[in-house]
Amino acid sequence: MPAELGRLARSSGRLAIDTEFMSERRYQAQLCLAQVAVPDQGAPDGVRTALLDPIEDPDLDPSPVAEALADPSVEIVVHAGRQDVAILRRTWQTDITNVFDTQVAAGFLGHGGQIGYSALVRRVLEYDVAGGEAFTRWDQRPLTDQQKEYALADAAHLLELGELLARQLDERGRLQWAREECAPVESSSDERDPDTVFRKLGNVDRLKPRARGLARALVEWRDKAAREADRPPGSIVPDHALIELARRAPGSKHDLEAIRG
Repeated sequence: MPAELGRLARSSGRLAIDTEFMSERRYQAQLCLAQVAVPDQGAPDGVRTALLDPIEDPDLDPSPVAEALADPSVEIVVHAGRQDVAILRRTWQTDITNVFDTQVAAGFLGHGGQIGYSALVRRVLEYDVAGGEAFTRWDQRPLTDQQKEYALADAAHLLELGELLARQLDERGRLQWAREECAPVESSSDERDPDTVFRKLGNVDRLKPRARGLARALVEWRDKAAREADRPPGSIVPDHALIELARRAPGSKHDLEAIRG
């Protein structure tokens, strides 16, 4: 299936993609499902949709689709796609280029910069999108038919939506502006930068120089421990406790246990 999807994407020059993922209690979000839509003259409504399920099929090879995502001649249509792009780049180890984000496009047409997919489809295409599965545990199998239908609906109208929005933007002379605003989405990442985490720690500026150095080292240690345990860094050592550790620099287990958190 991925090979055919990749072939159709390259021949048509377009591919729409959405993801379902779980980030709760994890170091980084787990990709649970990728919903893909590509133009296909032999399919109903001229669009083929498919679910790529790495949990149901651990041997799934997404490389043909990943290669299409990285092909600058293929337009990649997403909606509010920063998280999707970040997860796909990391999980599938691919670049993603030529992104057209329908939420960004909608903002240039007066629909609001944060409009959701279902609301935008309803407003622009006058379709109702299947709902009711927003709180699904997407990491659990098997998926019900209703869950699969909900997931597919998230990609089913993206190509048509993107095409219509692009046409409206072009008519208003705003298409290039929208494309320029979409470009940063291509480099979205969910990797944590220890320097950024350190700078954002509350009260870190109040620490003395030596304590600040210790806090920076603790941030890096915590991040490594969280990655290895696949847990959120804050569940290893909360920020406030990390600051206290750096400030007090406990020299014994007794001193360490005296720090709350």
